[in-house]
Amino acid sequence: MLSSLESLSLRDLLDVLLVAFLIYQGYLLVVGTRAVNVVRGILVFAGVWVLSEVLGLTTLSYLLGRAGTVGLFALVVLFQPELRAALERVGRPRGRDIGQSGAALQDLARAMERLAERRTGALIAIERRTPLGEYAATGVRLDAVVSVPFLEALFARNAPLHDGGVILQESRVVAAGCLFPLQAGDGTYRRYGTRHRAAIGLSELTDAVVLVVSEERGSMRVAVGGRLGPHLNGSELREQLRSLIYDRADLLAGGPEAGVPLPHPEPEAGTQPERGGA
Repeated sequence: MLSSLESLSLRDLLDVLLVAFLIYQGYLLVVGTRAVNVVRGILVFAGVWVLSEVLGLTTLSYLLGRAGTVGLFALVVLFQPELRAALERVGRPRGRDIGQSGAALQDLARAMERLAERRTGALIAIERRTPLGEYAATGVRLDAVVSVPFLEALFARNAPLHDGGVILQESRVVAAGCLFPLQAGDGTYRRYGTRHRAAIGLSELTDAVVLVVSEERGSMRVAVGGRLGPHLNGSELREQLRSLIYDRADLLAGGPEAGVPLPHPEPEAGTQPERGGA
């Protein structure tokens, strides 16, 4: 009898720990996204529903039950991008080697600096654990070594692939002229142009490190985890790349897993939307 009680207690403890772990992992998936407010709303809705059941409010309980069934399907439709990103993060291979060489990252940073000096718009995604094959398929397939002249040629004004995005895999350019998904229009980055919103959009759905050069201001920024970082100079860009690629950081300045809040820069006053495509 005693051994049976001990076994039951251990089983119950394991059950509670697993449920707590799943709840925490679910929190990490939605924190920092617009879905977190929806989760709060669902918790309030569920609380009122349970309270109506306890108090025996039959009509209110019935209406809330019906609304909950319809609302579940509505949430799946409205938050399909967030659900897709969450499921992708769950299935993302943790130990994949991204393998960018130091020389390739140095060439990439130097190319970004030169493009920024000339105010030539650029959009470059560095693949990490999430494969970017579906986005590479929207552009022109390449297999070229990362180099400063090559990247400058791809983004040169009036070049055929100027307005598209470039995808890097390990130390090679695998595609150019790619179409990236635009960031959802929630108003946070509404003053930015298509190129910046494409950088944010791709980083929302994947763990890619997306670099963007502004054609209007000649600034360099990095988008990770659905957020756009601040303006960077050359040394700051190199430090960001080292941290994000070699240290495999998931966020620009920490994040939920590191206990540091996401950066949330506001658009500069008077900033006009940037011209140019993705």
